[in-house]
Amino acid sequence: MSLAFVVQRYGAEVAGGAEALCRDTARALVRAGEDVTVFTTTARDYLSWEPFYPEGDWIDEGVRVRRFAVDPPDPKRSADLVRHLGLDPGDPALEAEWAKAQGPVSPDMLAALSERGDRHHGRPERSNSYRAVACWTYLYATSQLAMPIVRERGILVPLAHEEPMLRFTLTRGVMRMAKALAFMTPEERRLVEQAAGVENTPGVVVGAGLDPSPDGDAARARRVRGLPPRFALYLGRVDASKGVDALIRMHAAYRDAGGPLGLVLAGREAPGLRIPRWVTTTGFITDQERADLLAAAEVVVLPSPYESLSLVALEAWRARRPTLGNARADVVAGQTARSGGGLLYTGPDTYGRQLARLAASPDERSAMGESGSAFAREWTWDACVERWQEVIRAVA
Repeated sequence: MSLAFVVQRYGAEVAGGAEALCRDTARALVRAGEDVTVFTTTARDYLSWEPFYPEGDWIDEGVRVRRFAVDPPDPKRSADLVRHLGLDPGDPALEAEWAKAQGPVSPDMLAALSERGDRHHGRPERSNSYRAVACWTYLYATSQLAMPIVRERGILVPLAHEEPMLRFTLTRGVMRMAKALAFMTPEERRLVEQAAGVENTPGVVVGAGLDPSPDGDAARARRVRGLPPRFALYLGRVDASKGVDALIRMHAAYRDAGGPLGLVLAGREAPGLRIPRWVTTTGFITDQERADLLAAAEVVVLPSPYESLSLVALEAWRARRPTLGNARADVVAGQTARSGGGLLYTGPDTYGRQLARLAASPDERSAMGESGSAFAREWTWDACVERWQEVIRAVA
């Protein structure tokens, strides 16, 4: 028998930390000899869920990927309901309406996971044919609707952080259905156990591994990108939900005070975010471009207040670059404390002071980079696979 993953989006073209982590984990398990099937949608965008990939079965580096069409979502209704429920939580009917409005809802995927078999592809695909079925993130309808179907063999990978949806009755129900839980960090485990009362559910901090990275070439990055002489680097989705708008405001104040570091935002830009001309943007980048930018940067900034695991921090430390992280993110604060790889800020004033401290001290940057590098070396896929096998045994 094999292992199944259920995730809202999947593919090399998907810009999302949870989805990338799911894909990396699936490939690592396959390399270790596991048989993994991924149930996902045809979407690349997480708001419209419009089809990008064709429906059907595909092989991605040994992972069987099954893509299903989704029903149209209602993003405006979803946003309105989140605002309402954030202020007045506890209405199960409205929470269910929110889940459906946000999506992605795929009747064919649910049929493939249920005892009815796969209506779209015409062949049986029962959830009980898998040792375990891991639903990635509590936040989307793929997990919310699949977990009741697979609950006897269900693993939930919450990827949780502090946000209104974590306190929904719907969320607690999904978390309590799971036979086992797979966490990214000790901080996430504590948060989920407190929010959902699942202290007695078997759980493992599985974490992640780091894929091999190409050697970075700082000169090439400068030649191709026209970068500032010295700069702090942000890696990830360029989106207000990731704290990028606050980052731009804080860095503007630092810059107005005479700070020498420019700001480079590397990643796909979300619509509607206003970015000043003095900020350098790259758009979507390849792994090689990512390595080159890390080689050229002096500091990597981590502005998101909501993280279940900061892979960017691990990538920065592997490249021997110190980080400056948002202290409001418990996970980032915990990773930084355990690694010794960077500093934290609590607001605009401390952001400016801490960045000025790092900019003025090459020796301190180097020491933090070395400490972070030693910590990052412990994040191997071999160790992650062993922890995944432990959580699978807890279910199977």
